[in-house]
Amino acid sequence: MTSPKDSNILDHLADDVGYSFRTQSDKVGAVYTMSYDRAIVAIYDFDREQAGGLPKGGFLIAAKEKGDEGFILLRIMKETRLPNAADNDQIRQQGVESTANETPWAGALDTWIRDQVALHGIECRILGTFFKDSNDEKYNYAEDTDNYYSVPELMVWKPDATTLDRIVNYHHRDNDIPIEAHRKVGRTRFAAAEKDTAIKADILLDPTDLLKRRTVYLGMSRSGKSNAMKITAEGIYRLREEEPDNRIAQLIFDPNGEYAQDNPQDGPGLHRVHETLNLERGGEVETYGLFSVPSDTKRKIMKINFFGDPLPMDWDTSIVDTSLDQMLAGREIIRNIMEHETARYTTAFRDVDLSVPPTAKEDIGVRVRYRRAVLAHQTALAAAGLNPPSWEPSINGLFGKLIIDAMKTERNSNSDNAVTYNEAAVVLERSKNNHGTISWAQLEVVFRALDQFIRDRKSYYQSFEASYIAGSQSGENWVDPRLRNLLRIFEYQNGPRSFLSAQDQHDPDSSKDFAEAVVEDLKKGKLVIVDQSTGDPEQNRRAAERIMWRVFNTQQDKFREAATKGGLNATEGHILVYVEEAHNLLPKANASDNLRTVWARSAKEGSKMNIGMVLATQAPSSIMPEILSETDNWIIAYLNSENERRVIAGYMDFGDFIEQIGKVSEPGFVRLRTLSRAYTIPVQFDRFWLNIDSRTT
Repeated sequence: MTSPKDSNILDHLADDVGYSFRTQSDKVGAVYTMSYDRAIVAIYDFDREQAGGLPKGGFLIAAKEKGDEGFILLRIMKETRLPNAADNDQIRQQGVESTANETPWAGALDTWIRDQVALHGIECRILGTFFKDSNDEKYNYAEDTDNYYSVPELMVWKPDATTLDRIVNYHHRDNDIPIEAHRKVGRTRFAAAEKDTAIKADILLDPTDLLKRRTVYLGMSRSGKSNAMKITAEGIYRLREEEPDNRIAQLIFDPNGEYAQDNPQDGPGLHRVHETLNLERGGEVETYGLFSVPSDTKRKIMKINFFGDPLPMDWDTSIVDTSLDQMLAGREIIRNIMEHETARYTTAFRDVDLSVPPTAKEDIGVRVRYRRAVLAHQTALAAAGLNPPSWEPSINGLFGKLIIDAMKTERNSNSDNAVTYNEAAVVLERSKNNHGTISWAQLEVVFRALDQFIRDRKSYYQSFEASYIAGSQSGENWVDPRLRNLLRIFEYQNGPRSFLSAQDQHDPDSSKDFAEAVVEDLKKGKLVIVDQSTGDPEQNRRAAERIMWRVFNTQQDKFREAATKGGLNATEGHILVYVEEAHNLLPKANASDNLRTVWARSAKEGSKMNIGMVLATQAPSSIMPEILSETDNWIIAYLNSENERRVIAGYMDFGDFIEQIGKVSEPGFVRLRTLSRAYTIPVQFDRFWLNIDSRTT
């Protein structure tokens, strides 16, 4: 499972006793002609058959018959015609005519002529050169060749299993992360029609290739994307197997619940990966979801208390911040729910800033106004139908005798709504006489009446306000703009219903913002799976964005703090974020503000903050080009759309495989290119399966 990262996997090639690719590999032909990037290889049918076939995309190696152990690495691209092709066509024509298609026409040819027409050309791409450093015996690889000859002396071999293993697992570069681990994820597979007897090599993935980097899994539904991602996530998790300190945090957004739940197809879900190491779940894995499920009783419910906690009577900034944490998070969700509202009474409520005023600690007047605004917001929540928390609201210090008297009947005789205002005044007066105790229903009566009272030209409000300002040391209105805008949600009876859908994410008994809880779990190096299989797409998008912003901001703060101390530790603080069905969460590639989204910023700036992004989608065109251009790891399965294949054809060397990507649909058959690899390799991924017993830890 592991191998040293400080020495390339090819280094021990020459140490194999008696090893030589010239004697152990199958010689299949000779280089007919070559240039700096292409080679034409002449091959007889007999040699092709003896070698077990030469599939398109397969590797060949070219070298002199004798000499050093270096060789040029070739990839088979397509067939090509040699200069004698026209003569051979004529011979074939004559052979067919002479047999009248009743027997194989080759039997009508002389042996030497049959050998002549059995010679064909194969066009190959020159991938690079393996050579030994003059100072030692280690193999090195260069992604080009420094010379070519018009009359080459190069013969061509199809690699044997040992040489193929060295080629496909060669470690060309690394991620500057001193963690030693390679994990088997599959085997080479160059064609869907490959025989069981074909030469194969296991594919070893270095999980650290993904850290701090961008990774994409591309392919149609049921092509094996999720299977490959599970294998990758397990490999990252198991880095702690050899070294307990290698706790790489992973965050998986799971749209279908297949990571967070067991299923008949894949057996135990990834959420049970800790059992493979006989570890308790509590310190290793956390799952989140909107609802509990019988198969995952330890799941954390992904809801928050939109009301928050009651503000303390004695102002303490740290306690206030903690009390408001969930309320402000809920406020953010409501703002997203209402983002398309256009009515003035709803947009006024939506756009209010309810963050704590900087002067609240020193200025009692600022504190009173802020408390009143918070209470109005919480009352709107109750009016919308959200279940209130167990604590009771209070109006202590928020409504004085002047405003209560101003709302009484005798002051509003000219208004048609005098009875409504007086009812609110009575509620407030009784509450003050009862130590400020009041119900949410009574508060709704008060704030609805107060909104109407302020807008009513025939009410006593204008006179009250003038008198209040004259007697105020600050010269401010009793109703500040923040409260005024919050009250506008009560203009219409159904005003608060505009954000009723928030109740699906509300839990009055919640004690902590789930986004913050996710961050805390990630700080401990846990595998965190967010099951989004039960939420609607828009709700999932908003929840994912909230979590990602919290992750991004936390990592950014950590990066800034570490920058003053010499930088982040190479093996600590990494987070790997997996986004299944990325086209549902990421902004559209042509969106005007896509570079300001948390996804774009995490993908473009995340590397320096130790954030790695893993995106899976069936639509490469939906991923912003700015992200694809900075992607280091690619796993590409079947794509049936020519437009989608055209997107990836411009990256790396994937153009060599476009035809196969659009033709072969077998699950798990992918083209793999990772940070440590210098060329793409066709791979058949293993099937994900956790080797654990039936016990649940």
